[in-house]
Amino acid sequence: MEADYLGPLERRVMTRLWESGTQTVAQIVEALNDGSKRILAYTTIMTILVRLHDKGYVERTRTGRQYVYNAAMNEQNLAAAVGRLELSRLIQRYGASSLAQFAADLAATDAELTLRLRNLAEEDPG
Repeated sequence: MEADYLGPLERRVMTRLWESGTQTVAQIVEALNDGSKRILAYTTIMTILVRLHDKGYVERTRTGRQYVYNAAMNEQNLAAAVGRLELSRLIQRYGASSLAQFAADLAATDAELTLRLRNLAEEDPG
């Protein structure tokens, strides 16, 4: 199942960056439009990249008059970062007790998942 924290076009842009590394807007537009029935505008991709940059998903460096973009993290790390952000939002909105109740419910229903989560937490405390 594909994660839904990226919209369809965001996913296409990120996939391009993950597969090809550093790219300009023009390079991404060309790659996404190659063989596609729906032609994407340069400004559309530029807007997506600015939004991805604002979210911290991509980095950019000015080269002359343009930016070059690259993924700020791989797909697995992005999923973890988004998960942490959502967890933080949950705690801010409902308090830590909501998370404690969620953890208690999880432990009661799925001991194997609880153990896997505990092991993951010990591997990556950050």
